[in-house]
Amino acid sequence: MRPISIFFWITSIFLIASIAIGAAYILALKYLKTASQIQIQKRYDFISQSLIWRLSALHDIEELSQDLAQIGMLLITYPKEVIEVIKGAKVIRRKIHPLGEILLLQHGKDYYIWIRALGNTLLIKDMNQGELTTTLYTAIFALMMLLLLLLYTLLILKLRPLKEITREIERFSRGELKLALTIKSFKEIEEVATALQEAASSLEAIQNSRRLLLRNIMHELKTPITKGRIAAEMVEDPKQRQRLIQIFEKLNSLINEFAALEAVNSKIKPNLEPIPLRELVEEAINIGMFDKEEIIIEERESSKILADYKLMAIALKNLIDNALKYAHQLPISITIEGGRITIANFGAPLKRELSYYLEPFTKDHPQSGFGLGLYLVANILKLHGFTLRYKHEKGVTAFQIEIGGQRPPGPRN
Repeated sequence: MRPISIFFWITSIFLIASIAIGAAYILALKYLKTASQIQIQKRYDFISQSLIWRLSALHDIEELSQDLAQIGMLLITYPKEVIEVIKGAKVIRRKIHPLGEILLLQHGKDYYIWIRALGNTLLIKDMNQGELTTTLYTAIFALMMLLLLLLYTLLILKLRPLKEITREIERFSRGELKLALTIKSFKEIEEVATALQEAASSLEAIQNSRRLLLRNIMHELKTPITKGRIAAEMVEDPKQRQRLIQIFEKLNSLINEFAALEAVNSKIKPNLEPIPLRELVEEAINIGMFDKEEIIIEERESSKILADYKLMAIALKNLIDNALKYAHQLPISITIEGGRITIANFGAPLKRELSYYLEPFTKDHPQSGFGLGLYLVANILKLHGFTLRYKHEKGVTAFQIEIGGQRPPGPRN
């Protein structure tokens, strides 16, 4: 299941809260309108019935007008206005009284009582509009929505540093240990950023110390190996001289592999340059000091790739070394065809899945080295974006490097 962003969750929660508040506001207005209509009807019934009984003894219209004004009602006395209201009004309620007829009218936003009884006609306007409660509800709703929006904005701004931390962690995962985490947010987020910054700084210091130590060790080993190599040239016995030279060359090759392993583990960016595949294969054979009579090279299609010369040569050297070591019969074959290099031999299939041998210190025989060969190969190819494949058919074991159709132009620098 795909993980959901915390920003999506927060936005969803605030959106649901906004919808809930809006729904509550609409329901409140509907309830208020219904309650108001019921209250208005009861009030108008009481007022109209009282007026009907009073019409039977009405002597002074001015006195009636003053009494109505005290309860917020206005007696309409202008005939033109009376006709205009009656023609354009909507009948809300009609009630028949023993003494006459009572109609509740609505004209625009105004309510009127129209009484026809005992030969008299009265049109009374209600001056109490009842808008205060609705306005209050609307003001409360607007205030709550404003506060909700403000809270959402503040929360998003406070959580925004999480995206910055995520970007820095992605850089950290790519081997970039110099992080820039100056975070101002919630205390817990600042503590996470500070802890990550300290961890990156500590790891960078450890890595620098390790790199310096390994470089010093390799440098110190290079000197006696070089001197031993020179001294070996002075040995008179040709057989012994050749044996000693091969030993010192092997030691030098191992140091180069350790240097390559350090480069891979440190995720150092490879120094890419256009190189002919045939040249890489020949360099691998040279640094491995393999017998060329035991290897057949078939170049079906000449091509170049963008690669780190030293690292790719070491990767090919390890694959060739394995092919020679586990071959049931010689020679082995190396085929170059377009964006693919295939190293094959007649030998037994792997006892486990290929992924097992791509882990460090994995091997089938105690005497077969450190178990870093294929691990180093896989990581060098990963740095270049290449793919290592394995297959075993009809007694032939083949390791293939898929370049992926890379064709860099131009000569090698």
